[in-house]
Amino acid sequence: MIRTLTVFYLHRPHRLDGKNLPIVEYGLADAFREFCRETFDARGPLDYPPLKLVVVHEPGDLAHALFTSGGPRGVLTDAGRACCLFLIDDDFMSSHIDGRPLRAWMQLFFPAIPKVLVTRPGHPEVTLPARRWTKKEFSVFTHPDKCHERIVHLFKSFWMPRFSTALRQYVTTKAGTNWHTPGHNGGRAFSNSPFLRGFYDSFGQTIFRTDLSVSVESLGDLSSPEARTPLSEAQKLTSEIFGTAQSCYITNGTSTSNKAMLMTLLRPGETVLIDRNCHKSVHHAVVTSGAVPHYLPARWNSRLGVWGPVALEDVQRALKAGGSPRLLVLTTCTYEGVLYPVWEIARLCERAGVLFYADEAWAAYLNFHPFYTFGRGKDDTVRYSAVNETCGAHFSVQSTHKTLAAFSQASMIHVSTRFKQLLEDDASPAYRWLRRRFKLHGRGSYEKFSHDLHEILRYWHSTSPHYPFLAALDVAGVQMRLEGMKLIDERLRWTAAFRKRVAETCGKPENVCFAGLEEIAGRTADWRAAGYMKDPLKIVLMLKSPTACATFKKALLKAHIQWEKSSATTVLFLVTAGTVEEHFEYLFRVCRQHKGLIGAAVGNAGAARMAEAVSAQPVVLPRDAALCDGELVPIEEAEGRIASQFLVPYPPGVPVLIPGLRVTKAMIRLVRDVIATDGADAVHGLFCRGGHAPYFVEVLNRDEESRVVRLNPSD
Repeated sequence: MIRTLTVFYLHRPHRLDGKNLPIVEYGLADAFREFCRETFDARGPLDYPPLKLVVVHEPGDLAHALFTSGGPRGVLTDAGRACCLFLIDDDFMSSHIDGRPLRAWMQLFFPAIPKVLVTRPGHPEVTLPARRWTKKEFSVFTHPDKCHERIVHLFKSFWMPRFSTALRQYVTTKAGTNWHTPGHNGGRAFSNSPFLRGFYDSFGQTIFRTDLSVSVESLGDLSSPEARTPLSEAQKLTSEIFGTAQSCYITNGTSTSNKAMLMTLLRPGETVLIDRNCHKSVHHAVVTSGAVPHYLPARWNSRLGVWGPVALEDVQRALKAGGSPRLLVLTTCTYEGVLYPVWEIARLCERAGVLFYADEAWAAYLNFHPFYTFGRGKDDTVRYSAVNETCGAHFSVQSTHKTLAAFSQASMIHVSTRFKQLLEDDASPAYRWLRRRFKLHGRGSYEKFSHDLHEILRYWHSTSPHYPFLAALDVAGVQMRLEGMKLIDERLRWTAAFRKRVAETCGKPENVCFAGLEEIAGRTADWRAAGYMKDPLKIVLMLKSPTACATFKKALLKAHIQWEKSSATTVLFLVTAGTVEEHFEYLFRVCRQHKGLIGAAVGNAGAARMAEAVSAQPVVLPRDAALCDGELVPIEEAEGRIASQFLVPYPPGVPVLIPGLRVTKAMIRLVRDVIATDGADAVHGLFCRGGHAPYFVEVLNRDEESRVVRLNPSD
């Protein structure tokens, strides 16, 4: 494991000689060690020197020092994968790398890593490109004995978790007698109990002592984001790290993020385009916002039992179909790891005056490694991260807890800088509606949007958030800025090596053992040329049959290995910031022992007509249907009636019945099939007594059917 991180210094040869080069390197290393010990209480992992200085003299040399020669941009050198900071002499700011301006090149491939512009007296003043850049005089680094505290402070500005640090300082130096919530009072209700002491010991005292109340006003409150507190400063730092106009911490999951965002952006009766395979919270958000959903064509892969992505032509067709949609919601990456060409979808949306909302729940790390870029042609490369600062979505939400170092339920909302430009600086007639919606003094106002968003968040936020959740969100972003490239690079290499070993052991090509882009999306289109990509950190192992898959999962459980998700013929393994190399070895053992089970399935993996069951469009506004009294009817008698509830069978894990949909025979058949194979408990929302038939669903009663307003009057 790499313990030493790398600082790249692009400078003119005459400015550093053999005498003061080690002075700069050791000064940086000593300051970094002090910063880490003070901020992270880090001792053991920081071998001497914790920072290594790599000096290059030309912009082209910088590219070669970061990337392997002749390799793709995603293949980093050892020093490149450990990079955490760039120092750039001021007279290089007009330079180019590979035909791009230096600042644009760095923004594309290393957006989250801090950059320091090193200035000299007598040189012309240079304007900093944006956030993530700062200035420091050359003498600061050549005289570290005199400027030690300034360098430590510089490191704090880049990498010190604002809220987590303040929370730790409070509980260690300020907290005393508590006369506020929560009731366990710093863990005393547990530690003083002869019955609960074991519970207390198993978690440790810190988790209880940091579980505080908003009564500790000095730390901050989600309900008062405007106040200058450690919590608000932490969210500003997170925004800087992720390159957004604004980032918000959410403590009860991306489900809440989706509901708050759609309620902020949409008005009752407005149309939203959504992938039918989106998370059920998006469907819930459509109900709460009062919007009219238009479902994009679902692509069910019956051989693997997974959902494919929405095709670009389907997105384009929906945008051109009329109805004045206000919002497009897509999930990138999908559960199985398919990434959308967000730059092209954003272009289509902006042409139509539609906002692009990316549910990025499964891919919070895309902004932290150059692997997640796409070359559209010579000197034209873009990123897959949804709210990148060049050409991405207008919003994204991320389940930080799914792939980064955060507690369950920890989530983030990101608002792109492009959205802010659309609202305040862009005069496009297509977005006139947007500027009217969030206007102040007759003009589009980002401040008004931000105010509205936080007002809606107050509907959904708990007024008693779990402070360790907030601290985890704070440190998760800092970790990715400090060592995220190293973490992702390791896992990309481990994953590639694992896939190769399994394929060689099975004597089959990798695409016969593991589902890639074509296996998931299908071979009817050139998905790669369109910019779609399969994220390798979502390992989809294919099994030859449902029986083989069941046998393989039993072997995994026997080996104490828990997977993320499975279908009839696939098993999904997530590679996250916490995955360690030994995990691959344990999984490989099972694969080697059961290599005869591994391979592409032949025929359909059940539910071959899944798409038929999820192809309907609403006939009644979902909110109106959900708020009706309704009546319970046996599911067999629900055909032709209008649903007033959600019914979510697992598989496929997406709502089959949605308020406002007319129930079809295909829907009923799918639900019955899941009940028969997996039991009634596998269908969320099904009403039954004691888990036995008859099974009921809620539909509009006859009187409501006659009074409700139809979306299509002829229906």
